[in-house]
Amino acid sequence: MIQRKQTLYLLAAIIMTVICLCMQIGSFKLGGISVAKVYNLWYTDPIGKHHFDTWPLMAVLLPTAVIATYTIFIYNNRKMQALFCLFNVLFIIGWYVVFFVVGQMVGDKSWGAVVFRPSWPAVFPAISLILYLMARRAILADEKLVRSMDRIR
Repeated sequence: MIQRKQTLYLLAAIIMTVICLCMQIGSFKLGGISVAKVYNLWYTDPIGKHHFDTWPLMAVLLPTAVIATYTIFIYNNRKMQALFCLFNVLFIIGWYVVFFVVGQMVGDKSWGAVVFRPSWPAVFPAISLILYLMARRAILADEKLVRSMDRIR
């Protein structure tokens, strides 16, 4: 049901999540010089070698896109849709926790006195979180409307 506004919210959240999965989400800097580029699945060291120490970021963010896609297609079960939106919100909060931990742990063990700097695509999960909350609100409003129509009959 693409005409429902919660479907559009979910679709926009999926797009934001996929963009975040594909782009650089941060870098490690040593004295203002970039030492490594951080992606959701790996980080690239100064030599150009990929290290897959940041895979938990991908493991936490990827299910949100999958769950949201599934949520669009279960439009008949609004209670389950609202529950899946809540799961996605929790996943994104977990992603930010893992994002912070990875930024601290990977930098400390690899180069010593480096500073982790997030880049602008790291904001996309927060935008997705807002969109999931808006979708959940619209789903619950639809459920309330359907229940009120059932009472009238």
